[in-house]
This record gives sequence, structure tokens and C-alpha cells, in this order.
Amino acid sequence: MPVAARAPFDVTLKELFGGELRCRVLRALFEEPGRQFHLRGLAVAAGVDAGNTHRMLKTLVALGVVEQVADLPYPKYRARQDNPFFPELTRLFSRGRDLVEAVRRVAQGLEGTVAIYGSVARGEDRPESDVDVLVIGPMSTLMAQAAFKPAARAHNRRINATAVSEKDLISQLEAGSAFWRDVLTGPLIKLKEEIPDAVARRLREGAQRRVPAKGRRSARHP
Repeated sequence: MPVAARAPFDVTLKELFGGELRCRVLRALFEEPGRQFHLRGLAVAAGVDAGNTHRMLKTLVALGVVEQVADLPYPKYRARQDNPFFPELTRLFSRGRDLVEAVRRVAQGLEGTVAIYGSVARGEDRPESDVDVLVIGPMSTLMAQAAFKPAARAHNRRINATAVSEKDLISQLEAGSAFWRDVLTGPLIKLKEEIPDAVARRLREGAQRRVPAKGRRSARHP
């Protein structure tokens, strides 16, 4: 009987824990199990809207996996450490955290915005996957690759760093670059600073220009 191909680790987690959104919420809570979150802070950390996060928290609290901590004016939430599944959940969801933290430490010494994108940010990476890192700042891709090389060696993972200046990135977006639009609007693990305001504004403007065009096409082709 043939052996079934093994699914990527994070794909398996999503199936086991009832889908991607719940998996993201659990990951945010159990990657740093001592950390306490207000609802909106957890929603941001998990990349899940506040309404869905609140519904999941009610279920997780009822199951005894998460506990609510009194805090004014709003309660906080954290992983419940006296739950019998706590050690196992922590081990499951902390996988890859050491690598991300190593990349984060390097990022703190660089100028500009640094974020992880691609399969790692989506939670779909395999052990052999590259770690895709974006650097928006005044350095070359060659310099960025050199900065992350020690972390790549230490964790035996390829780190694919791409550097671009804010000015060049805006020019690419104005030219309609689908690659940069997809990177910046997709899942990101932000390691240092937010996306520059001017870049975020170009993204919004590009999205607004595309929506009316789709509306006109759908009007002609119901």
C-alpha cells in the first residue's frame, strides 16, 4: 500500500485546529505563552478580524485552553498554563519561533522597515522553505543578504533578503507591479517599523483605482 505524502507542518496544524483563523489565534497565544493580549492586540498579532477573534476566544476560554485576565478598562487574554494540553500546545506553536527571533534580532540593527513575507508569514513553510525577508531602506540586496547570512547558517535555513528603497518601491507600485502589491498586501511578520506611510498610501490608491474598473466590467457582463 503506498505511503501518503506528508502535508506541510502548518497545513496539518490548520486542519487539526479547525482552520487557518483559529490556528493563527492559537499561534499568537502559544508562541509567547506568558504574554497577555487585549482583544484588539490579539487580533492584530494573529492577523484575524476582531469579531472572529472574540468568537474564538469565547470558545477557547470555555474549553479551558485560554484564560481571561481582569484588566481595566478591558480584559486581557493569555494561554492557560494549568491546562493539561499547555506543554504540547506550546511546543507545537513555538516551532519556527527561534528562527523568526534570530531574523528579528538582525532586523533591529538595520535601517528602515523589515518584515518576513511569503510562506513563513502565511504559516505554510516547510523545513526546506526559504525565509523571505523584505527590507525597505537605504541598503542594497547584497548588503541585506550578508546581514542575515549568520542567522541562516545558525538555523540551517536559506534566508532570501530583498532590499528596496522607499522611493524605488513607490515607483514600482505606481508602475503597477503585481509582485510588490502582493507582497505588501499579503501576510507579513513585521520585525521592525511599519510600512512607510507613502508606500501604504500608494497601495490604497492603487486598490481604489482597480475597484471601479471591476465594477464597470461586471456591469457590462452581468
